Amino acid sequence: MYKNVLIVDSDTNISASLGFLLGHSGLHVSTAGSYDEALSVARDRRPDVVLMDAVLPDGSGYDLCQALLNQPGLSHLPVLMLTTRGLEVEREKALSLGAMDFIVKPFNPMLVLTRVQELLREAA
Repeated sequence: MYKNVLIVDSDTNISASLGFLLGHSGLHVSTAGSYDEALSVARDRRPDVVLMDAVLPDGSGYDLCQALLNQPGLSHLPVLMLTTRGLEVEREKALSLGAMDFIVKPFNPMLVLTRVQELLREAA
């Protein structure tokens, strides 16, 4: 059974490269480039894990994290925040809003893959 991953990032290069990596590791990947699109895709596809940027063109990734976790059936959804903001206060904010982890851009793609696989195992 495929595990579904939703990548939310307005940078199509990041979405495409992560999508390629995660897809070739056996995961089914969906992408969204905005807050509204991510909510819609999450409702339709019911992802098993979400990777999201903290800054989106139409809203905050932090607000999106909270909104996703408030959706029926998604309250335990593992969220991995990806951001250029490496301050500890940003990490604490993400974790306090329900994110399971926080990785600073630029990142090693293999680190992201490893962390996604860990989150999927933990959620099983």
